[in-house]
Amino acid sequence: MSTDINKYVTVRAGAIYSKRDKRYAYSSSTTADPWYYLYRWGPYMPLGYDENGNIIRSPQSEMMQANTANREQNYTNFNVGATINITKDWKIDFDYTHANQEYILNQPGTRFKAADSWVSAVAKVDTNGNPIYVDNTGNVVSAATAGSMQAYQLNYHEYTGLGSNPDHVYRRTENSKRNTINVNTNYNWQINDDNNLKFLLGMNRVTYDEAYNWSQTTTLLDITNPQFDLAVGNQTASGGAAWESQLGYYGRINYNLMDKYLVEANLRYDGTSKFPTGMKWRWFPSFSLGWRASEEAFMNWAKPALSSLKFRGSWGTIGDQTVANTLYLPIMTQTTSSWIMGNSKLYYYNTPQAVFSDLTWQDITTLDLGLDARFFNGALGVTFDWYQRDTKNMIVPVEGVPASFGASAPKGNFGSLRTRGWEISVDYAHRFKNGLGINVMATLSDAVTEITEYGSTTSIDDWYVGKTYGEIWGYRTDRLYQYDDFELDADGNLQMITLTADHGAKNKGKKAYKLKGDNPVYQAYLQNNSNFYFGPGDVKFKDLNGDGQITDGSRTVNDHGDLEVIGNSTPRYEYGFRFGADYKGFDLSLFFQGVGKRDIWGQGPLAIPGYNSADGAMPQAIAGNYWTEENTDAFYPRAWNLGSPSLGNAGYNNNMKIQDRYLLDMSYLRLKNITIGYSAPAELIKKVHLQKARIYLALENFFTWDNLNDLPIDPEEVGGVSMFNATNYNSGRTGVGTPTMKSVTVGIQLNF
Repeated sequence: MSTDINKYVTVRAGAIYSKRDKRYAYSSSTTADPWYYLYRWGPYMPLGYDENGNIIRSPQSEMMQANTANREQNYTNFNVGATINITKDWKIDFDYTHANQEYILNQPGTRFKAADSWVSAVAKVDTNGNPIYVDNTGNVVSAATAGSMQAYQLNYHEYTGLGSNPDHVYRRTENSKRNTINVNTNYNWQINDDNNLKFLLGMNRVTYDEAYNWSQTTTLLDITNPQFDLAVGNQTASGGAAWESQLGYYGRINYNLMDKYLVEANLRYDGTSKFPTGMKWRWFPSFSLGWRASEEAFMNWAKPALSSLKFRGSWGTIGDQTVANTLYLPIMTQTTSSWIMGNSKLYYYNTPQAVFSDLTWQDITTLDLGLDARFFNGALGVTFDWYQRDTKNMIVPVEGVPASFGASAPKGNFGSLRTRGWEISVDYAHRFKNGLGINVMATLSDAVTEITEYGSTTSIDDWYVGKTYGEIWGYRTDRLYQYDDFELDADGNLQMITLTADHGAKNKGKKAYKLKGDNPVYQAYLQNNSNFYFGPGDVKFKDLNGDGQITDGSRTVNDHGDLEVIGNSTPRYEYGFRFGADYKGFDLSLFFQGVGKRDIWGQGPLAIPGYNSADGAMPQAIAGNYWTEENTDAFYPRAWNLGSPSLGNAGYNNNMKIQDRYLLDMSYLRLKNITIGYSAPAELIKKVHLQKARIYLALENFFTWDNLNDLPIDPEEVGGVSMFNATNYNSGRTGVGTPTMKSVTVGIQLNF
């Protein structure tokens, strides 16, 4: 072995760097942002200033007056490593990384002052407190004037911001440290020209420690300067700490025979702190095979059209431990009561959470079969993969725990699911004799996930065995009722009747308008309001099971009444397409992206006609196409205020039960990027000591083709996302989040 360490040892040291990331919000409430109200309010919602010069309450007025909340993340990373070359075929790699992240949240309360358009107006009075009267033109008159009316105005007052404890100052700090050690050694044994073996042994260790604390004081003395020393209300504080660690050992063997037959075998032994002592460690094997068929003598007939052809397959299992690190611990949480005894509040501990003692790793086993082929000297390439991924031992709640148990059901390794999918990509590049170069790449993929084990439940609202992930159960829509469907009295009016058992067991005792025919199908079971009865202009559902009534049965797989799977919210047939061309300094690139199939049942006023219509906002696609006696072939039903219903198992009310007619088709094609550029000739820019000079124009998200029938919903964003709220952003309403922005960029690129 050589003693020249400079020749055989390479030392790597990553620079220490710090990243500071500040993010701001204008209110302590994170549910809604200004986009929500932009879509929610109708055009008559008062904005700006009233006749007295007072600003009217709106997102804009609150943003002007609000204190600024901010989130700050400071991140520091240090990395050092070394490579020791023992021989030319044998080396050892070592790598150590320390990452430290600090998170700071400052959240002050806010009081606003505005003319409040969100509540009822108040009487307008003079300086003596006497009511003011006006005529029909708004001019002030005496109370005795004929046709006079009392004047009203918006209530100008101070109010607090949204959210809990809005009049406060709050600060939270978190510190987390992650230490990662990787050590491995590999040996390359070239037995002869036809046989090659590679060996790898390694170890990976990760530790994570976190600590946090927060404090809050209410009742700010100076709302414009929210400080702890300037707040005199209740003081509260708390904090906590958490840690976890993982340790793994792994080995790998690669065998290459004549550069045609490739074999690889891997074995891991992993342990984690997230499971009980006897369940921490597991073995995880994997294998892969490859065959370069194009190198076989019997494939010579395909050359030169076939440049290369490789078949490959792999099978392997990895462990998933992405669960809470206290899931197996019967933790008792401490709570302070509101009772005071001995000048202090009492504290108590809740019942410990129920746990499953044999909790262990979730197994993800994947089988993949694929091929890689290139044609015409590598100009055309095709890659295809088919895969099956089984997630076994999924951690899910134990089945059959009654409500009387007194605690949530413990979680254990009782579930499993299977995903089957495929991916294909095709690329082509060519340069013509005249200098024109083109390149094209297209991708298409699809996958379906099915529950294969999850207890014995058969409820269609639960994870029953056989359920396809993302499936949507709903009714099939026939059409809208017309007057011809009903039996009218002598004056042409609808007739109200009380249904009997002959009209269906779930319709018995309910009122409905009398339908024509000997055996009409009633759907009164779906009437959710005391003053709503299905009539002309309302949705007529299909009697799929032929029992003479429209119901959801017992909402089980074996008895779901007239419900069936009408769609799936999982994106299917995701595709992309890139095209590029260049000619004599000019270049063009296009990037398309799309989804071939996806359905969702929308929430909120942009998707559901009549949703909280008191807000006033309604897309023209709905407002201009609803049923009236003069517009009987409309797409949407007659006008009805649904209020703000919640999307429970039964869906929305009355006409807006989940159904295929108003299911949103979220498939789309979007031209994500168009870039046009020109690069100056090299011989010209060399004179000014430039390697490259390019000017370009880029357009982002300018063209979208969808099937939403002019509804103002972005098919790519759907519900939208927020860095402050990942669970209930903009109340979960469809299409009211931050939209995908269009942008135009003009730039100059100079390389010296």
